[in-house]
Amino acid sequence: MGEGGSVVCRGPGTQYSEAFSPKASSPDCGYTYRRASVSVPGKAYTVSVRVTWDVEWHGGGQAGVVPGLVMTAARQLVVDEVQAVVTR
Repeated sequence: MGEGGSVVCRGPGTQYSEAFSPKASSPDCGYTYRRASVSVPGKAYTVSVRVTWDVEWHGGGQAGVVPGLVMTAARQLVVDEVQAVVTR
């Protein structure tokens, strides 16, 4: 995630719904930054993602499996502000 942390998400994730507040944490797979990126070179974290798909298909009277399709990407992510919230 750019600051040394990582997260592994299993499964398809949660389908978008307006029932989830944009301010709420991810219902099944998320990450919380503990520090702003202002002190790192370029003032942004380099975030990378790797998605692995195992595909099973059926059609035209045939079927097959395509295991291990991998997609990767990286981008710069600026984390401007981090706030601590104390709850009881």
